[in-house]
Amino acid sequence: MSRLLGDLVAQGSRSSVHSYGRGAVVKVPVPSTPESWIRSEAGYAEAARAAGAPAPRLLGIEQIAGRAASVWERVDDRSMWQHVVERPARGAELGRLLADVQQSLFEVVPPVTLPRQRDRLVSKIRWAAATLDASLAHALELLPPVASAPRLCHGDLHPSNVLLGRDGPVIVDWFDASGGDPIADVARSSLTLLSDGADPPRHLPGSDRATLGVLTDAYLARLREHLEIDDDLLARWQAVNAVARMAEGVPSGALIEVWTRFEWAGGVHAAAS
Repeated sequence: MSRLLGDLVAQGSRSSVHSYGRGAVVKVPVPSTPESWIRSEAGYAEAARAAGAPAPRLLGIEQIAGRAASVWERVDDRSMWQHVVERPARGAELGRLLADVQQSLFEVVPPVTLPRQRDRLVSKIRWAAATLDASLAHALELLPPVASAPRLCHGDLHPSNVLLGRDGPVIVDWFDASGGDPIADVARSSLTLLSDGADPPRHLPGSDRATLGVLTDAYLARLREHLEIDDDLLARWQAVNAVARMAEGVPSGALIEVWTRFEWAGGVHAAAS
């Protein structure tokens, strides 16, 4: 028999995390999350951890209310975003740390068991075109060609998914992990830092746009020290990722703006020519 769920530790769009006995937490999927996703994420995280990524240790899979739930070692510290909320003056410092954490992943050869980044994007774009707006299928024409050997990409790296533990940063939520292009992963992360109107996105609650802007600027500036980032290529990957992210059921106002701005600039036609 599984243990009783403890206090809520974190709440996301796909699952909730609860304390689960001594030194452990359990990730319980929300009703709309397929059970297979929980098992897949557990496998992705374990593979990334074995390759050298700072992922938490999987303790097992249990049944909670008749559905699979993953049990993980507990990292006893707050997320990077909680540190930003508590001390906004650290926004630039933590933005640089976020970039360093992401760059450390790019130095890892992705396990062969991870999906291909391009396959993930194609699947999401097709879903967005089929269910939201058929014109979004143009994003498929925008996908840049494969430019280099794939690197380990988290697929959803933002300050709430980085825990600052005693032994250094630990990255959680490996649902979207893949082997792919680092610039595409940077583009994805930059979209997760976009505000929803006057407020930060719902996965980064409790702060303000100005603080988030400082963090974002520092994040991108530090990554430019690590990587050669062509602004046009970054914008192209942002447009592609904006359409893919629309398939995830998140507020889409800022994503539509990214996509339409690129379209109006002639990006779709230029990429296809």
